[in-house]
Amino acid sequence: MHRRVFKESRESEIGSLLLSEGVIRQRVKALAADIHTAYSPVPFTIVGLLNGSLLFTADLLRELPPETEVVFWRVKSYRGTLSSGNPEGLEAEGGEFAGRRVLVVDDILDSGCTLSAVEKRLRALGASSVEYCVLLAKQRARPPGFPVPRWVGFEIPDRFVVGYGLDYNGRYRGLSSIRMLEEEKILPGGAESAG
Repeated sequence: MHRRVFKESRESEIGSLLLSEGVIRQRVKALAADIHTAYSPVPFTIVGLLNGSLLFTADLLRELPPETEVVFWRVKSYRGTLSSGNPEGLEAEGGEFAGRRVLVVDDILDSGCTLSAVEKRLRALGASSVEYCVLLAKQRARPPGFPVPRWVGFEIPDRFVVGYGLDYNGRYRGLSSIRMLEEEKILPGGAESAG
């Protein structure tokens, strides 16, 4: 009991609660059921985008049939709180995707640049179809022509969030909830305040 109280008080210091662990868990189960219905009985491959989608992808996978294939690609597009708009690491990623239906799983849809670059790479590797599932989609305008996820867990305000795989400079990924990082924790240039 003491550990739980400590955990809750530490999380509240990071930022205000946006989505609780229970709400996230329920939504992930519903998304998995919809995905299973859409793809069954034809096999498909999940491409989880690291590091942010690790927890989300793992939880989705636990709700899908055991034969569901999953691979992870390491793609980085954030520095501090800013999206670079130019995902790094895709050129090193590969796999056997010829003729495969692919579901890209990501933690958050921000600018849309990451999903667009991932789709281009998967098409070059021969994927027959590419669809998207994101846990979070920020409520903001995106340029025309960018991918639109078929599955979205939650629409959220255009704020910087952490927890459940989402990080700020490598921190807060392990939070069980999703929180809006308090502005005073962020210094100009994306560095984190010590206090």
